Amino acid sequence: MSYLGTTQTLFVKEVSNEGAYLDGHDLGEVFLPKQEIKHELEAGDSISVFIFLDNANLATATTKKPHAQVGEYALLRVKEINSIGAFLDWGLEKDVLTPFNEQKPRMQEGHSYLVRLYLDNASQRICASNNFNRFLSKDEPQYTHLQEVDLIVAGKTDIGYKVLIEESHFGVVFYNMVFKSLFVGQKLKGFIQKVREDGKIDVVLEKPGMGKVSDLGETIMQKLKNEGGVIPLGDKSEPEAIKKMFSTSKANYKKAIGGLFKQELIDIEAKSIRLRS
Repeated sequence: MSYLGTTQTLFVKEVSNEGAYLDGHDLGEVFLPKQEIKHELEAGDSISVFIFLDNANLATATTKKPHAQVGEYALLRVKEINSIGAFLDWGLEKDVLTPFNEQKPRMQEGHSYLVRLYLDNASQRICASNNFNRFLSKDEPQYTHLQEVDLIVAGKTDIGYKVLIEESHFGVVFYNMVFKSLFVGQKLKGFIQKVREDGKIDVVLEKPGMGKVSDLGETIMQKLKNEGGVIPLGDKSEPEAIKKMFSTSKANYKKAIGGLFKQELIDIEAKSIRLRS
């Protein structure tokens, strides 16, 4: 089957002066304009294209890659606002619409927003929404302690970063648990710290315990080798300096270098560490 709003590989049925007609299966013929064809095509060839409806509601293809497809999230900039909604730049010539009833909060021209692309049931047109609640799971969260999950940074609150967990639930990463720069739209891994009785979810970006320390130890050793055997960060160094270099807490750093010291790999000084020769 072929689906609007997705990138798929279709076979060429016919080539004309205007472009190529592709076999869109249940969508019928999908037209690929001549200017989209970068190399010679013949009937029977296959080509990877993104499928959408043009202004005449005809299935059309492009070889360009949008910033997101239907069902995906992306940070997009508002180019224009008119009487029906906001039009966002998603990497194609025709901007994608966010209707007013899908804006939460209301969008402003020139600003960027995390949105989810969806297919409007009535018009079959691709639209965007930042009203995320309608896409979230209605089921109670069943995550386990320290379960690894996929996250998307959705925004900032008074207490921390609001994140989408597995695109199904909202969670929070508290500011005092963040040791690297984050931005809205960023995709990264995290770990479930706690699912509260009210259903709210606490998330951390670093796995507590020796697993994290072991990974950090390998990073420190590689950094030492790259820096000629010395790093100007010891067990008395400032937390901000450690955070800037290794995106971790001072506590985790001290555990990691302590482990390396016990393995007789490094020597530790107040303001530096060095490889043992």
